[in-house]
Amino acid sequence: MTEPTLASRIEQAVRTYIGACNDGDAGRIAACLHPDAVQYFPSAPRWTGVSTISANFMTRVRELGQVWTVDELVVDADRRTAVLEFTRFDGKGRIVRGLELYVFEPTSLRIVEIRPYFASPFQAELPRQELQDFDYAGRGYPMARPA
Repeated sequence: MTEPTLASRIEQAVRTYIGACNDGDAGRIAACLHPDAVQYFPSAPRWTGVSTISANFMTRVRELGQVWTVDELVVDADRRTAVLEFTRFDGKGRIVRGLELYVFEPTSLRIVEIRPYFASPFQAELPRQELQDFDYAGRGYPMARPA
């Protein structure tokens, strides 16, 4: 049996992290993160450290009903980075689309940095935060919250 490529290991690391976030499992989230991990946001203060990031995602899932999908994933193995195109659903029927840049510690492949970018400036009054006139349904993107 052949060893998985570095690119496939990075891809699996992102998918594992998103799965842990969707489950609101602080322990599994923490296992994906480097001790010095930082999560940045376009319009909110950063989260620093494993315990802060893990606890905040656990709260988002449990209290806000947020879940994320992996829509597209591009890996640059040489740079130990990945870009995830995601859809975020919440318990109010709101959809937010965007990208996240993941930076990995080269040896452990734990996440050191996450930088999300939303498809548009967040507008709380809009139920769908996504690119206007983009054929999400026609391209096979999720249109309803996963079961």
